[in-house]
Amino acid sequence: MPRYRPLSLPRVPLAQQLTANLIPDPVTPTPAALLATPVSFPSLLRRARAVRDGAHFSYVSPLPLPFPYNIPVDDQGDPNEQIERVIRLYEAPVPPCGASHAAPIAPGRRSPPYPDARLVAFSPETHASCVPHLDVGDTPAWIASTSGQAAVSSGPSLALDEAALYGEAVHGGDAQARQALSEWASGRAVSIALEPVRVGDGDGAGVHFLARDEDPVQNVRAALAALHTPRSAYAPWSLRYGGHQFGEWAGQLGDGRAVSLVETAHPATGARWDMQLKGAGRTPYSRFADGLATLKSSVREFLASEYMAALQIPTSRALCVVSLSTRVECEREETAAVTLRLAPSWLRIGSFEIHSSRGEWESVRVLGEYVARELFGWADVAHGAGDEAPRPPWALRLVAEVGARNARTWARWQAHGFMHGVLNTDNIALHGETIDYGPYGFMDVFDADRACNHSDWLHRYTYRQQPAMLVYAIERLLDALAPLIGFEEAHGRAPRPGELLAAPATDLALWTDAADAHRAHVCADVQAAMHEAWTHAWAQRLGIAHRAETIQELVDPLLDALRGLDMTLALRALCAVPLDAPVEDAARAMVAASAPPGAACADAERALAAWLRTYVAWRTRDARDPDAVRASMHAHNPAFVLRNWVTDAVAERLEHAHDTAFLERVRALCARPYDVAEADAELCRVGVPLHAHLPSCSS
Repeated sequence: MPRYRPLSLPRVPLAQQLTANLIPDPVTPTPAALLATPVSFPSLLRRARAVRDGAHFSYVSPLPLPFPYNIPVDDQGDPNEQIERVIRLYEAPVPPCGASHAAPIAPGRRSPPYPDARLVAFSPETHASCVPHLDVGDTPAWIASTSGQAAVSSGPSLALDEAALYGEAVHGGDAQARQALSEWASGRAVSIALEPVRVGDGDGAGVHFLARDEDPVQNVRAALAALHTPRSAYAPWSLRYGGHQFGEWAGQLGDGRAVSLVETAHPATGARWDMQLKGAGRTPYSRFADGLATLKSSVREFLASEYMAALQIPTSRALCVVSLSTRVECEREETAAVTLRLAPSWLRIGSFEIHSSRGEWESVRVLGEYVARELFGWADVAHGAGDEAPRPPWALRLVAEVGARNARTWARWQAHGFMHGVLNTDNIALHGETIDYGPYGFMDVFDADRACNHSDWLHRYTYRQQPAMLVYAIERLLDALAPLIGFEEAHGRAPRPGELLAAPATDLALWTDAADAHRAHVCADVQAAMHEAWTHAWAQRLGIAHRAETIQELVDPLLDALRGLDMTLALRALCAVPLDAPVEDAARAMVAASAPPGAACADAERALAAWLRTYVAWRTRDARDPDAVRASMHAHNPAFVLRNWVTDAVAERLEHAHDTAFLERVRALCARPYDVAEADAELCRVGVPLHAHLPSCSS
């Protein structure tokens, strides 16, 4: 298999690319708008603003610098122009006449204060399963060999052969490939491909605000027309979305610290991956924040992605983490870092909500057709503006698909005691993966009403509440698509381009009301899908036959009996319980394995003994081979769980001792949590309970 350097990584076909199918921000209508010309205004890339005209995304380049930027201004000339002149140094310069790509590293990124970077984490499993065609050189070996040292893997302090950023892995060796990965993953090296036309210094290209008609309908018509113009240019982008946060509409949110670099596909499976930097600096959606991420939060996301994948829970992935030679102000001053993460798509429920909240129904239609066609593979969904094309309904089907995908994911969360911590609608992926790891936590001492996010003072997102929160989120998606659902029901087909723009407000209101008739069965279907997947997951963990109708009669009493005991360790101990042993002895062994230090155990032993009598009866009725059941249970009940005290220890040792070896030790446990060596047993204990290590929404 050919392996490619970062800036030449093959992209999905043009017709499938997000930026070729969705509507761009009018401030950055094309990749050429990222070029720093003498008349450009690059501060608009970093200025928090309401993005308009139905846009789905903004072209933007990563810039992981502390904000506010330290820009000296004197009284000799226009201060605004002085600011723009400095920021232009960090953006791509105009390429030579005839060149198809902008320079990968802008002048301002070649010297301090632009930060150096240091690779601290890398996932071989993510590399092999997602992007094996990306050349990463000797990255794992280099990280291991520099543990404990203040090393640098890329940045202004290291010389770089820019040819190493391009092409197949045919020259330069492993060290250059590793440096190329680090340059890309830290946001310093950026790929901007241009249309095959000349861009001149005085042409007005660059980041600039277009003089647009102030009639929003005309603006959206112009944006829709542009969608049907072939585009071969390419540049990084950040998504625009909104969301309900803790049950309240929050307005425009968007990728405030995330920048997508490329959409590529696994060369063998064809699986699609949107590769994105988190912690990449300010975007138009950063609001009051600096767009940076801490080393601790980056490592937590990296390890959680690895662990969830090992549990076979649908999840985004993380390829690597780079720490930066700059500091970030969060709850305290910490080292900044960038995570290179992957998902089939980063579109989320809030991607629809931002447009529906503003009556941008054509944007809802365009986005929905793209999601249905490219993410869900529904070949019958129309593509293009042709009025003759059949347009079968898709809107209600899309709501059901998003609900079913997430129901299966959330069911496995519940079975494994995972708590996301901030289940706002802007954090729920349309494709169904777990995304946006922040204040997450894995259940240790069982308490169904535990919140793992200390910002969640109303306990909205507890373990017990998570299933209800999915139903709430799918209802918000139904609301966002309601006029399209009603239109399809009234007309027997999906709307054509422009039809929703021309529709009277009275018709939109009627279609919206008509969609409400589907609410009850949409919610019921989500609950049924979740219960089916939940039943299957618990049957695997308990080693019993799958009985969807009655398994809750076994699981609910177990969870009651586990209150005050460690969920993971108790279930792992259950794997070793002989069916012919006295239940009192078995209960005593389970409690001994899972009780936190100093806990009173008599009540727990009695409760577990009572539950074990029922459990043994179930197992006896199944009449399955005990050895085969025990082996299966060991394969579905991990010995290691990623606890907050462990992630805190990893971050602390990285921050103060550059201890990448300990991070790799924990990563290896996350990747293979079912078979733990005796040397790692200490990392499997309860340690400091979850309630003493609660991150916040800013994590």
